Amino acid sequence: MSARLQKFLLGYGGTSLATGLQVILVPWLAVTVVGLPALHLGWVQASVLLPNLVFLLFGGALADRRDAAVVAALACLGLAFCHAALALYLYRHTPELPQLLAYGAALGVCTAFLQPARDNLVQRSARDRRGQTTERRVQKTVTWMMLAQYGGQAAGMLLASRFDHWGPEILLGIQVAILSLAGCLLLSLRERQTVSAREGKKPHALIIDGLAQAWRRPALRELIALMAFNGFVHIGVFLVVLPLLAADYGRGAGYYATLQLAFVAGTVAATVTMLRRGQGGQPGRGILMCLLYSAVLLVAISFGPTPLGLILMCICWGAVAAASAALGRAIVQVFAPAEYRSRIISIYQLALFGSAALGALASGLLSEYAAPLTTLLWAGILSVLALLLVAWSGALRGVRLSDREL
Repeated sequence: MSARLQKFLLGYGGTSLATGLQVILVPWLAVTVVGLPALHLGWVQASVLLPNLVFLLFGGALADRRDAAVVAALACLGLAFCHAALALYLYRHTPELPQLLAYGAALGVCTAFLQPARDNLVQRSARDRRGQTTERRVQKTVTWMMLAQYGGQAAGMLLASRFDHWGPEILLGIQVAILSLAGCLLLSLRERQTVSAREGKKPHALIIDGLAQAWRRPALRELIALMAFNGFVHIGVFLVVLPLLAADYGRGAGYYATLQLAFVAGTVAATVTMLRRGQGGQPGRGILMCLLYSAVLLVAISFGPTPLGLILMCICWGAVAAASAALGRAIVQVFAPAEYRSRIISIYQLALFGSAALGALASGLLSEYAAPLTTLLWAGILSVLALLLVAWSGALRGVRLSDREL
């Protein structure tokens, strides 16, 4: 493994560790410290995700226009500042709904600029000593990246499980330190860039160019549409219904953290398996199979498993989500032209996380007036319908990857 790839993976893992902490800390602050109901919890979760609707495309355009490593490093420093500000506020006050919404929105803005810039460094990190790479090499680098992401998230969630003992201030301080270090590592990957025609274009023109490039490629178009569905149905349900189920079981933050860790354990297991066996030459078909397995799991959880059963199902859910994410991101990395890559990555992530914000709101609303288990059942039914539609279209199903140079 090259030194460049090691720096990339350490920086990526650091940002993922902070995310793992955040995933537990934000909803648990809302539910246990502030005591918000399900509908307001959906608002808080959406406040982290909704800024992606506004800023993610601009983040992609900026990363294509400037050095992606510099953009990623600055976004890390912005996230560190957000966590430091909340930690200082908690020393004197107990936050209410408006403070949590402002905190979540600030995190969402910084994350919108971090995601496309950070992911754009994949091909830069996948190059050999001659500065060349292949489709298979990019696939493997994506899998390494996913392992760094899930491993970092697992470490963050392990730290978050100490919420009841350490308190949120210490956990926020850990996030500040890790993000500062990750920013330095990502900054070390910067390269000298030449001035191009993009320098004179307005951001909205760059965004329109990226949208046009994605639309002209049927496989990318279908993949992005499917990711929008996954974000709305699967991530939206995961963000809202899972903490509600944990609270209903009455086992505290430790049990909720255990559910998250079980999910991440599944993602790590699936990613290690893909590192050893590869992603295969037909990633589109793999994504469709993952959609089928997700539907089965959602329906199974809707029947109300035992606390241990829910942990085991979260492991399976994590494995399916990891496989789908790795396959989808590899397709984007290979099919997106280099000069448009950050923008197409941002479109992909906008479809996923922007729709997840709307899904969190919808899940919170449905869970407020019906049972959370009913929300899971409907999510499973909708997943089956989406599978049939995408399989019938066929563009994504026909994608094949090889050892061709990029």
